[in-house]
Amino acid sequence: MPLKRTPPNTSQNSADSDINPSSAVTDTENESRSNVLTRHRARKRQYDDELTSVITELKKTIETFKNQQETLQSSINDIRKQNDGIIKSMEFMSAKYDEIDQKLSKMEFERKTHLAYIQTLEARVENSERLQKQASIEIRNIPIQTNETKEDLINVVQKIGEAVNVNVERNQIRDVFRLHTNKVYNQNSRTIIVDLTTVILKDKILTSVKNYNRKNKDNMINTGHIKIDGKPQPIFVVECLTQAARRIYFLAREFSRKNEYNYCWIAHGKVFIRRKEGSPARRINSEADLEKLLSKSDK
Repeated sequence: MPLKRTPPNTSQNSADSDINPSSAVTDTENESRSNVLTRHRARKRQYDDELTSVITELKKTIETFKNQQETLQSSINDIRKQNDGIIKSMEFMSAKYDEIDQKLSKMEFERKTHLAYIQTLEARVENSERLQKQASIEIRNIPIQTNETKEDLINVVQKIGEAVNVNVERNQIRDVFRLHTNKVYNQNSRTIIVDLTTVILKDKILTSVKNYNRKNKDNMINTGHIKIDGKPQPIFVVECLTQAARRIYFLAREFSRKNEYNYCWIAHGKVFIRRKEGSPARRINSEADLEKLLSKSDK
């Protein structure tokens, strides 16, 4: 008996083939991939936009910083120029200062040299004047006589010599005269200057007057001893000093009075002081010597 074959169910097979599980999964994956790609593209586009914005802002910041740096550099360049100008000015002033300093040093050296030379000249003049006056004496407080002459002054000198037992010959008096002065109170008894021929005679007169006054403290040499009318007035006979020595003697007396020096005297035109009997005598040549003594006493 012949075999009967069942014809294939075409429609059924077709439907079955359309509902292939493998094909359905593939479509789902494709759709999922499509969605992922879409989302990825969206995120990438957003990221790109953000990155572009950041880059733009960064460029602006860099540009601003660059402009600031250029402005700062311009300011720095200006400051450098100013500093260069200041440095040049300072160098110029420093050079001028050095030049002025050298000139001042030279002037100071020349001043000291000139001062030393002047002091040398003054010392020479002082020594010359001292030599000229080494045989001279001063007689003070002798009233001026009416129509007074040199002869009258010679008589005064001789009478003073007689009062202290010193014989003074006319030929031993080289010159005698009164000093001119502008002091009103001293017009009636201006100082008499007596130039003697020898230093020995001068020293003898001074020593004799000093001894006489020491022995006759109640009746020291005065105008009554030389027969001048009127109330007796003290007569002062001292060495004839130079102007410089006169000032030093004045300062030495003031110093002695203030600093308890009991003795201040003149010998041969030089000034000496002594604190007390038996202590060493100190010669005073200038005001600086008194200042040295004062500084030592302060210590």
